[in-house]
Amino acid sequence: MIFLNYLLVCVIFGTTFLFIKIGIEAGATPILSGGVRFTIAGLLVLAYFAIKRDQVKQALLSKPLIVVGFCITFMTFSTLYWAEQFITSGLAAVLSATGPMMILLILRQRKEATLDSVQILGLGIALVGVLFISLPGFSSAISYMWVIGCIAVLIGEFGYGYGSVFSKRYFATEHRFSPFLMNGVQMFYGGLMLMAFSFIVEKPSFPSLVANPNAQLSMLYLILIGSIGGHGLYYWLISKTNPVFPSTWLYVSPLIAIFVGYLFLKEMVTPLMILGAFFIIFGVLLSNRHSIVKLVRNGEVTRSNF
Repeated sequence: MIFLNYLLVCVIFGTTFLFIKIGIEAGATPILSGGVRFTIAGLLVLAYFAIKRDQVKQALLSKPLIVVGFCITFMTFSTLYWAEQFITSGLAAVLSATGPMMILLILRQRKEATLDSVQILGLGIALVGVLFISLPGFSSAISYMWVIGCIAVLIGEFGYGYGSVFSKRYFATEHRFSPFLMNGVQMFYGGLMLMAFSFIVEKPSFPSLVANPNAQLSMLYLILIGSIGGHGLYYWLISKTNPVFPSTWLYVSPLIAIFVGYLFLKEMVTPLMILGAFFIIFGVLLSNRHSIVKLVRNGEVTRSNF
């Protein structure tokens, strides 16, 4: 079940980039659609726990969860939704794979982790991968806004990295709430922030979110499958293993996103882009090798004890 659910997480999160792109191309207001997605998903989760008479009110008053919602949901997805107006869904997924690198750099800056020569090499390889897929000339769609879109996704991943480091500390000490409930709260607050931001930087149109069948399909998939299903399985995996193993979906999803983007949207895939994707994935794996090896060894110990 662990590996089956892990594969489901990789497929679900890998395909969310495609459905974000489908919604945008169907005319949905980008950042507004992200805000509505996470607000509704958060409300559905909160309603479920309210029916169970869980501590919903106390969770909603938790200031750390507001910070998590700002960093992980607002920063990550405001930049991602905006950028996918100018870059392909596959490229967005590959750039998002730099999230674990951001986590390592933040931990290093806080002196909570050290970088050895192999980790530095891994970060360098991943950086080369980012440069490969960002070099002008491999696609006719290159433009000034294309470059800005790539940079925006990287800025969003820095928010994801900081939010992950912050939430790791908070979740380790907060035992009153279920991880599913905490995820619902942070999605709810992050969604509200996205909607508020939409009114500042774009011309939001709620009818555009359901203007045609493609927009409706995109919204339903992202709410039910992407936010509730994907994140639910993600936190289930954390409870059954540890935070390292589930987060490796970021290494697998870019290839899935590139493939489905090519298959369904006919997005361009070039040898240079594929090479860059492998460089990023290999570099991030190399940088996180200690955590991955530790996870494998812990799994072997558990099986031998059983």
